[in-house]
Amino acid sequence: MDIRLTKSKASVSHITAISSKSYVHRLIVSAALYGGASIKTNILSNDMRATVDAVRSLGGDALIRENADGTYEIKINEPLKRDGGRICTVDCGESGSTARFILPLAPYFAKEATVTGSGRLPERPMGPLCEVLRFAQVSVDRDILPIKLSGVPVAGDYSIAGNVSSQYISGLLFLLPLLDKPSSLTVTGKFESAAYVDMTVDVLKKFGADIDFKDSVFYVNQSGRPLTAGQDTGERYFTAEGDWSNAAYLLTLASLGCGLLFDSFTVDGLNLHSIQGDRAIVDIMRQFGIAVDITEDSCKVSSRPQKGVDVDCSQIPDLVPALATLAANTDGKCVFRNVERLRIKECDRVMAVCDMLERFGVEVNITQNGDSEDMTVSGNGTIKPSGPVKIRSYNDHRIAMAAAAFALSSDRPVVIEDAMAVDKSFPGFYEVIGKMGIGSSNV
Repeated sequence: MDIRLTKSKASVSHITAISSKSYVHRLIVSAALYGGASIKTNILSNDMRATVDAVRSLGGDALIRENADGTYEIKINEPLKRDGGRICTVDCGESGSTARFILPLAPYFAKEATVTGSGRLPERPMGPLCEVLRFAQVSVDRDILPIKLSGVPVAGDYSIAGNVSSQYISGLLFLLPLLDKPSSLTVTGKFESAAYVDMTVDVLKKFGADIDFKDSVFYVNQSGRPLTAGQDTGERYFTAEGDWSNAAYLLTLASLGCGLLFDSFTVDGLNLHSIQGDRAIVDIMRQFGIAVDITEDSCKVSSRPQKGVDVDCSQIPDLVPALATLAANTDGKCVFRNVERLRIKECDRVMAVCDMLERFGVEVNITQNGDSEDMTVSGNGTIKPSGPVKIRSYNDHRIAMAAAAFALSSDRPVVIEDAMAVDKSFPGFYEVIGKMGIGSSNV
């Protein structure tokens, strides 16, 4: 579905952040491994549903209940049990997190499991993770989805590159505490998006896993995982904290709306001390010259971007589309370094961001530096195209959300193709930005 966006009137001056998709994924998987947990979230995205469905495919008892206040409860009563006779297919939808977390676990819990997915997920790389599983004596038939796996993984000392996907590391850390002997996992090279792995370890420790990290090595002991509900220690209750990644896109819109739709705008429900790496949006917006005030659980923006920035994006790749829209509206040059990993996301986000900017006449250049890529955006203030502008989302939620910012850069309408890609992480996105002053209609 294509959606047409136009500048309208703001009806609110604050919005509550949606629950962190990254935390919910990790809580669901950990609850499936250790049992007896209820997870509360104020949103249920397609990716979250994919992880719940994956747990069910492995024999898990996972229930979703919508509460009267519009929140959701995901409840897992018992831990997953190994079944030497189970042959199953695990459909991960379009969720890369789901696939990379489930791949190491599937052969542990099933005699034979085929992990599959849809959208661009079957094109996304799984090779480095598959290689580690082969070293763990798992039979893995190929390196892209669908992947058939069999054979119980064995404990050992393993290694994996740190600059391809932190999700590989998280997936292995879910597996290793289950094995019958202590194991280790060495991260080689530059460790990128490390905050996401910190999040995984934080959640696993809440469930009792014994993991230490020193000198690029994770040391993982047996977890004492309960194999039956009777051995469990009781139900755990979690409320997922606000999502800094998605909030960054709202904060971007808020900044561009300052002076046009409102004097200031606040996103609340955010943990100032969160482990989430995308909390860096606060400091980066300040580098743009944007006035940002924060409290323990909220972030208020009260000005537009003023100047160019130079940012290393190796730890925050999901922020790049949002940062690019700020750069486009800045008088100055912005450099976003180490963006190469964006090419293996839901789409080639380097290409998609360049396409989005160029449709508004914004100059953008990509330069190679060995194995890394830098993106330079030459902003030119408020952009005024001569007519309606169509932006391709490439069925990528981050691109669709970033594109919405251009509705505030011009009095001309913006049409986002495949606009409902936002449902992957942010169902109701267009209703939320409607309250902020960006009207939407189906095309």
